[in-house]
Amino acid sequence: MSDEIQQFTDARPSAPSYPEQARRAARDRLLAEATGRGRVWRPRFGWQAAGAFGLTLALAGGLGVALSSRPGPAATPGAMTVTSSANVTAPGQMAELDPRPDQFIVFESETMNLTEVMGDSQTTGRYLYRTYRKFYQSADGHRGLLWIEGRSPRQLPGRPLPEEAAQWKGGGWNEIAAYCADWPASTRRDYAYLRTLPATPAAMRALLYTRDGGDRPADEAAFDRFGELMRETYMPQAQRQALFEAAKAVPGVEEASGVKDSAGREGVALGRVIDGVLEQRILDPKTFMLLGERGTVVDAKAADAPAGTVLTWTAQVKVSVVDRLPDVKDATKDSKCEMTGSQSPSPTESGAPASETPSATPGEPSATP
Repeated sequence: MSDEIQQFTDARPSAPSYPEQARRAARDRLLAEATGRGRVWRPRFGWQAAGAFGLTLALAGGLGVALSSRPGPAATPGAMTVTSSANVTAPGQMAELDPRPDQFIVFESETMNLTEVMGDSQTTGRYLYRTYRKFYQSADGHRGLLWIEGRSPRQLPGRPLPEEAAQWKGGGWNEIAAYCADWPASTRRDYAYLRTLPATPAAMRALLYTRDGGDRPADEAAFDRFGELMRETYMPQAQRQALFEAAKAVPGVEEASGVKDSAGREGVALGRVIDGVLEQRILDPKTFMLLGERGTVVDAKAADAPAGTVLTWTAQVKVSVVDRLPDVKDATKDSKCEMTGSQSPSPTESGAPASETPSATPGEPSATP
């Protein structure tokens, strides 16, 4: 499972390889700065929050997700509001969407993921945190909103819930700013960009290998990018099917049928073992829409959890289109464009992806570390 530091490494424009030693040092600096009990580490929410379904980090005394103690969103009367539970759409019944550039695609998800509570630069607790998410993404990528609301946590087998787990109640709005002009096209997740991606498995597979995965094997990085392109995104069915076929051909990926998401819907899953966990992306076999994800421990030593333990279980329960954003107040500002890098390829005016150099030759398995 990848944490927020790894997610930043993966998507940061023109980032050089980020060795594990440097990643640990960055984590230590983060922990050293966040001293004092009761302080909550709130990661910047933008591109990285739109699909943050993986491992997250919490500090002793605070939960590592952007939740507040507010009981609900401050919204103008008559505006669209968020319900406490999303309506689950049955597999195969999600209609094809064709949003206008001025419309917003709404993704409703329920998630469960592993959280590590850190204190004095060491792990002091591990548990499963759960959320409800409602993400408004503009079709052309110019703005958006993300609501995250806590759900009651669950403990890992043989581990008590740490006291930080009691801070799950509440929710909060997060602004999603416009696409950053100096970021590479590969970081975009809006419909205007995704609809321009190739509709053939071979070309889509080459796309999966275009970004440098740092010290990770190229095939692992390609599988991660498959998840990034499917999670809380929408693209035409031709591109979805091409992406499915491309990911299925990545070395180490196995297909399984009848895998259930957290809402109980069955789909076809593409999975790969990473750090002792079988990470599966579950798709509708007819529409190739993402239903959810599941992460199951297969190597107890590598994952530091009993074999068979489910560490990640999510469901993307509804996808719809609306004409406007809800009128909310006190949303956390999005400062993702402050995380700048060197100038990188940007999309053309039509939104088509710019040319990027593959990090490895597709079709050739990478070396296993």
